[in-house]
Amino acid sequence: MAGDLDLIFGQAANSAGSPVEIVFGDDGGDGPGEAVELLAAGSITGLRAPILLRSAVRARAAGQITGLRLVASVGYDVNVTRPVASTVPQRWQDAVRRSVPVRERYQAALPLQTAVRQHWQDTSALGTAVLARYEAAAILSAAVRQVWQEAARVSSPGVRQGFQEALPLRHAVAQHWQDAARRSMSRVQRFQEALPLRRVIAQHWQEGLRVSAVVADGMGIALARSRTWRNHYQEAWVPPPGVSTPAQPPQPDPCYVPEVPVHLVFDALADHGVPAHLVFICDGHSTPEPGATVIVPVRRTYIVANNITLHRVDTGAELSAHSFSMSLDHQSWTWSWSASLHHDASAHLGRDGQGDPAELEVVVNGVPFRLRLERTVKDRRFLPQVRWSVSGKGKASILGAPYAPALSFSLAVPRTAQQLAADVLTVNGVSMGWALDWQIVDWLVPAGAWALQGTYIDAINDIATAAGGYVQPHPTDPVLRVLPRYPAASWAWGGITPDFEIPGAAAEVVGTEYVDRPGYNRVFLGGVSAGVFGPFSRAGTAGNVLAPQVTHALITHADVHRARGIAELSDTGRQGHVTLRMQVLPETGVIVPGQFVRHVGDQTVMGIVRSTSIEWSRPTLRQTLSIETHA
Repeated sequence: MAGDLDLIFGQAANSAGSPVEIVFGDDGGDGPGEAVELLAAGSITGLRAPILLRSAVRARAAGQITGLRLVASVGYDVNVTRPVASTVPQRWQDAVRRSVPVRERYQAALPLQTAVRQHWQDTSALGTAVLARYEAAAILSAAVRQVWQEAARVSSPGVRQGFQEALPLRHAVAQHWQDAARRSMSRVQRFQEALPLRRVIAQHWQEGLRVSAVVADGMGIALARSRTWRNHYQEAWVPPPGVSTPAQPPQPDPCYVPEVPVHLVFDALADHGVPAHLVFICDGHSTPEPGATVIVPVRRTYIVANNITLHRVDTGAELSAHSFSMSLDHQSWTWSWSASLHHDASAHLGRDGQGDPAELEVVVNGVPFRLRLERTVKDRRFLPQVRWSVSGKGKASILGAPYAPALSFSLAVPRTAQQLAADVLTVNGVSMGWALDWQIVDWLVPAGAWALQGTYIDAINDIATAAGGYVQPHPTDPVLRVLPRYPAASWAWGGITPDFEIPGAAAEVVGTEYVDRPGYNRVFLGGVSAGVFGPFSRAGTAGNVLAPQVTHALITHADVHRARGIAELSDTGRQGHVTLRMQVLPETGVIVPGQFVRHVGDQTVMGIVRSTSIEWSRPTLRQTLSIETHA
């Protein structure tokens, strides 16, 4: 082509230096823009230039270029929307209305009264048919004649014999109350069969007398009674002047009554984020007493405004999530979690200032949890949108591998079990900042009775296991909760007050697994090098079904011997593992393992929570509980 080409640029040249890269079609955005329109005027001779069309923009060029070479490589996508080339107006024309068939189809029918009167008229009585139906059957045999024939009247002597009072026999009365001698004759007389009275049978089956009754009155032609049905659908009328107070439904107790000016009193230090986050907590409601059962009321509909937020603790940066899940069971000592984050969270997924995994706080319907971010993966399954798939564990994961080293723990002086566990969470006698919530039995351990090599959490788990306990994390604080696996023996759960009572309308039973274990009622258990050793039997049983022997270095006292024995014999017999799926209600919050739940549905079950999992995919939030029950 000959001539000159004018290129008009919509932005100023960058300051990156020479040579200058000219990119056609880049508007700097991530999403699709307008259609591309390339305008050129003049003729170009020997013009070659590579053009990369990234997104739809409008490009204009103005000026004069001499000796410009342009090579254009254009990709043609056939999978695009094509403009409408033509229209067919006759296809959508209005049809012509035909009203004659409609009028003929819905015309009123003429009533025929003659057929109605004949249908309900009084019938004439036919005596012949009635007599023929009830006439006496012909006698075919002697047996039939004896059963159905009219019996001959029995004379008065026969009647007197059947119904007269018997003469008392004194010797018969004396035989009735004295030690009777065996006499065959009295037995025959006492148990002889009575003679049938044919007259009674004949009277029972005799023909009844006809009684006339006026049936025609009940089957006569009914009179039509008009009813005004349009009153139900009449238009509403304006009420007369007056005052009518509507019924006010019961309202929830407000947190506080605002007064101007409002004074804000903070009970916690401000975080490091800019801007600062203000978290308001309602203290106006009375909290349930410790040990009281939280009863979820039965409602027609349970409506919860689900809200889950994630943010970094060190910077306060909020992470926008598409989905979130976390789980915990009684055999775990920390939470496991995963989430799908928006691509804007990429700048906040690094480690903290000390090089440790970032600590996040997630708030699930008002219940906070502290978690650690350990793994980040770019998720390309939702292209062109890019998401981040992140996961990690709870705050207590710092006490286990790979973050904590493997150490050697031993006991040089006598200590209680709780003191021994507290010594584990120290470095050279200085506390690491972690505390214990000890809820199992405490006992004395002699010097030299226990030694172990492992991480901090390995040592805590070993101490708790000796008494039939397990370790659970605190939701937010650096505290380890040491709980009994069976707070009470499973055969005594009928007298336990549950923590929550949930109706069938609020929770769905999604599955029940029946587990059959041997019905052990006796076990031998004790220490290794020191302590006590002996049998433990279930009260009220013969103690004849022996469980496998249990030994542990820390079973050094009668209290821990009994606590471990209850745990071993409670996990026996027939069990039912019920799985409940429910909302995170304001009354319950997140129900964690170790709490007792009574579910009142088609069948009322009561047991202890063994695992909890939370699934959130905007806007649905559900928690799934696995409950161990015993028959």
